[in-house]
Amino acid sequence: MCSKVFVIFVLVPASFLVILLALNTVTSRQRQFQWDMNRKDVTSLPQLDRERIQQRAERLAKALTIQTISWERDVFETEALLQLHQHLKNSFPLIHSSPSIEVNVINGYSLLYTIHGNNNDKNDGVLPPYMLAAHLDVVPVANGTWKVADPFEGRIIDGVIYGRGALDDKSSVMGILEALEFLLENKYNFHRTFYIGFGHDEEVSGFEGAGHIAKHLKETGVSHLDFVLDEGYFVLEDLVEGVDDLVSVIGVTEKGYATLELSVEMTPGHSSIPPKETAIGVLAKAVLALETNPHPSMFGHGPEMDFFSYISSSAKIGHSVLFSNLWLLSPLLSKLLSRSPVTDAIQRTTTAVTIIQGGYKHNVIPGSASATVNHRIHPADSLDQVIEHNRRVINDPRVRIKVIDYYPPTPISPYGLDVSAFNLIASSVKQIYPSSVIAPACSPANTDLRRYVELSDHLYRITPTVLTPVTRGGIHGDDEQITIEHYHNFIRFYVALMLNADQPEAGHLTVRHHREL
Repeated sequence: MCSKVFVIFVLVPASFLVILLALNTVTSRQRQFQWDMNRKDVTSLPQLDRERIQQRAERLAKALTIQTISWERDVFETEALLQLHQHLKNSFPLIHSSPSIEVNVINGYSLLYTIHGNNNDKNDGVLPPYMLAAHLDVVPVANGTWKVADPFEGRIIDGVIYGRGALDDKSSVMGILEALEFLLENKYNFHRTFYIGFGHDEEVSGFEGAGHIAKHLKETGVSHLDFVLDEGYFVLEDLVEGVDDLVSVIGVTEKGYATLELSVEMTPGHSSIPPKETAIGVLAKAVLALETNPHPSMFGHGPEMDFFSYISSSAKIGHSVLFSNLWLLSPLLSKLLSRSPVTDAIQRTTTAVTIIQGGYKHNVIPGSASATVNHRIHPADSLDQVIEHNRRVINDPRVRIKVIDYYPPTPISPYGLDVSAFNLIASSVKQIYPSSVIAPACSPANTDLRRYVELSDHLYRITPTVLTPVTRGGIHGDDEQITIEHYHNFIRFYVALMLNADQPEAGHLTVRHHREL
């Protein structure tokens, strides 16, 4: 790809190329995506007063004390999940007593809320239902590593709420229901039917939770959802190099997941007479080959190129030149991304060797050795391509490759100004964070949305709160936290989204594929 850039520089006069790059940059910086801001004004409703903000924070803090840990597939804290159910009933009495809201417990521990709109006539003017998703479970914590507060203490210190699940993902559960309860308090009557789905095992698979919610919807006659919004990316602050503004990232796809086993079988023996090669040695060379030969860059084959195009107008001038001219400079940006594991993961299938097994006695050469390899597969990649790459770089038939677990990347959902569902979410974000820039992206982590691919072509991911370099480390890490102010805006986003989605203009615009924008 770099040779392509060189040829262009040779064939095109340098002065003309500089002018072309400059003009393209100026045009990009003048262009702003005008998201549909003709939405119901959130400020037209009674505002969330300061006393209520504190009460809402305390309800979230209480939810964080409930240890709804998922340990592994089919192993989770069932009693804690039922305690959380009760906390939700106690916290949101209007929701759980409304005649227009139906609450179903799915597969014992997941929750499905159906908010029945009053405009359900079967005619062309009725918008299809949509769904807001989140999950009730959390990941385990390491003992003694939290510094500010205990992980399940649910403490509020200096305006910050600490606890496992503060960002992932009880803030979504509580924030969605706080928004709905607030609208019910203000006598709002929904026109459009929508669903709220809370799975109970997202952290270990989502099979028993979201998978059963999807099954229940299909069994009860729901064959299509207009869109599904789940957790995912955040409103990023000081996390995108070259951009000072907030960057509100909406995930439009997520990577696939594959766990492979590498195994080698050879003749065992005594360590006093070692052969030239052992099973462990052959396996070690295979692991080294995988780690030193990454999968090829897929930059430009997923949403990553559009991510930089969308933020180019808000970037500093040097970065703006780069981001605005990816038709020429994409090989350079790809090379820059590859310098950091964090940014390199955006553009390629990643490889992580997570388990090594071999040997059982200090003086015995084992006859077998194995390694577990976890791949997060780029949306433009496939399992067959991943395995073929691994075989080619290992280049040793003694190393056998077995698929242990696999889930494909989710399809790339349409995005852009004239994609109604994406525009709806983007404009709701802009109402709460007006100075932020919207950008599509691929989520490197998996969510419950992979269980809903048969119900909607519009699957989106955003956790609508600000994430900073300080708070980023708390996700699945130590001292997970959210400020009360950020949680307040979290709730305001869902108020805006519910109101915006309830308007007739939230219906379908002419939808084009993202590559045609």
